[in-house]
Parts: sequence; C-alpha cells; structure tokens
Amino acid sequence: MEADDLTGLLNKSRINNLADGITGMLLYMEGRYFADYEGRFMQVLEGSELNVKNVFEKIKKDERHQGILILRESFQMNRSFPDWTMGFKAVNAEEYQQLSGFFPLENSFLLKENAQEGNVALDFLKSFYEVANKL
Repeated sequence: MEADDLTGLLNKSRINNLADGITGMLLYMEGRYFADYEGRFMQVLEGSELNVKNVFEKIKKDERHQGILILRESFQMNRSFPDWTMGFKAVNAEEYQQLSGFFPLENSFLLKENAQEGNVALDFLKSFYEVANKL
C-alpha cells in the first residue's frame, strides 16, 4: 500500500473505532515473502464482543485483504491499548528484523498450529505501544 492509502485507512479506522468504542494496534510491514514483495498487516482489536466482531466482518469483506488468519481470540478484563483508537506502525522487513521481540511474520509462523496459543504477536505489538507512550 502507498503511504497515502495507509494514512486514509488509518484515519477512517480511527474515526469509526472511536464511535464504536474500539481500541487497538495495527502493524503494517512490507517485505519479500518467498518470491513476492507484499504487505502484511497484524492487528489487535479491543472492545465489546459485538463491536469487535462487526469490525472484523468489515475487514473480512474488504477485497484488499486475503489470507486473513486469527492468531488469538479471547476475553480480557483490561485493554492492552486503552488510549489508542488505532495505534499504527509501518516497518520494512529489514527494520522489522532489528526490533526487540522480533518474530517471523511469515507463513512459517502464521501457519503453525501453536501460533494461536501464545501471546508472542500481542507482546510484539505491545512493545510499540510502550515505546510510543514513553515519547
């Protein structure tokens, strides 16, 4: 996605999420996966079950997405991103591999059966939240 497209998506998401009581974090990473250069998203949505499911249904119907995978679905008493209607970070593959808590956002990770059991993806996104809140 181009920078303007990402900005438009983020602005629209923030407005909609504020109205729906949704908070969360969105990570966008471009890189070469196998032979193709592509972009991948990782996202956390927080809010009421109904509102989160409604947002997720919109995401699934968006033709720009393909290969959507739920890494974890759970009920939490406290939000991980309470101050963000949608926190956002875009990184390239080289920058991504230098980050603390790096894990491969590649098919080999995403297709593992145990990828849905751990919190590694959530912990990784929380690291962006913690850094941003210190600035």
